[in-house]
Amino acid sequence: MALNPMTSASPVAPDTLDPVMVTYDPVGALKERSVSANEDAQGQKQRLLKQAQAWRSRSRRIKLLRLVFPGLIVATLIAIVGWVIVQSILNSLNVYQASQADIRMTNPRFFGQTTGGDRYIISGLEAIRRGNSAPVISVNAPSMELKSDNSKPTLLKGLKGVYNEPDKTFTVEGDVVLNGGPNDFSFRTQEAIVDLNTSTVRGNKPIEGFGPTGHIKGESYIISDNGRHIAIKGKGSTQVRVTINN
Repeated sequence: MALNPMTSASPVAPDTLDPVMVTYDPVGALKERSVSANEDAQGQKQRLLKQAQAWRSRSRRIKLLRLVFPGLIVATLIAIVGWVIVQSILNSLNVYQASQADIRMTNPRFFGQTTGGDRYIISGLEAIRRGNSAPVISVNAPSMELKSDNSKPTLLKGLKGVYNEPDKTFTVEGDVVLNGGPNDFSFRTQEAIVDLNTSTVRGNKPIEGFGPTGHIKGESYIISDNGRHIAIKGKGSTQVRVTINN
């Protein structure tokens, strides 16, 4: 077979690669780095702001606590001192605090007899014995009748009274009214101390009223022998003593 010269084979050229052009933009890179730096700066700024706010908040709390704690300490000390003062005042006023050992009596009546033979009756709206073995009995709205044989009784009443059984004394205070007796007297005062041994009523408070001689006024008084003898002492450098004997 003959070869056709017109169709003679020719070698095939190998495949060739187109070169890729890689370019570097320094301006863009700088922009990217600038944006990243700005973001970092903003983040750092936000963190610093948050830290500053937290620090200010803690500072305010610490400042508040520094003010509150001393105030609480001072208030506590004032409360303690005030309570001590109140307790002292209450104790000095002999304020009664009820307890199970106290004995209360409604419409009480106490009977007795003086060494001279006079009979007495002490009564009131309420009586309180402060303890089973307490010698003192408090009487609210007290009244007393002191009577001798064949004579008019002496009557006494007031707002509050204290009956001391061992000492045989009866003390009445507040709007005290004394009347009756053989001399038919009527007096008003703020204090009356009755000695149940001797049938004597005395007081160191001003007294005013009426007796057999008319109107009488003085600074202290003694009514003895169940009203048979009345002595009233005046005030001033020239003290006046009025004695009425029956």
